[in-house]
Amino acid sequence: MRVSAQVKVEMNTKKVMKSIDQTAAQRVIEASNEVRNTMLNTLSGNRTGRTYRVPGTKRTYTASSPGQAPAQATSGLRQSIKASLEVIGRKVIGVIGTDLPNGIMLEKGTKKMAARPWLLVSLMKTMPKIKEILSRKWL
Repeated sequence: MRVSAQVKVEMNTKKVMKSIDQTAAQRVIEASNEVRNTMLNTLSGNRTGRTYRVPGTKRTYTASSPGQAPAQATSGLRQSIKASLEVIGRKVIGVIGTDLPNGIMLEKGTKKMAARPWLLVSLMKTMPKIKEILSRKWL
């Protein structure tokens, strides 16, 4: 009679992959919220452009100068900034921004108006934090 000693090592890959997927989603949500918060901060504060009357009111506001983030006469752009999560196959994607048409016009400028960058500026400010969040230990 033959006697043997054995050890088996097994991994439940479905459970591990589910844990990795959940961690990835949590990290992307956290990074997306960091970008959103930076965008809101970028769109806050005083500007140095001309003074205008807020349409339909007696209040005034100071517009942004070319190259500055847009001023907020009504806070419509700030309030429209959303962060969402998309999962496409194995990709987890954070989407941060606005659906307002003037969001991209302000970012890039038009034939009649110089750019008032806010989107990419905010992303670049947040990159070190995004890298830190996404490079944490996974398990």
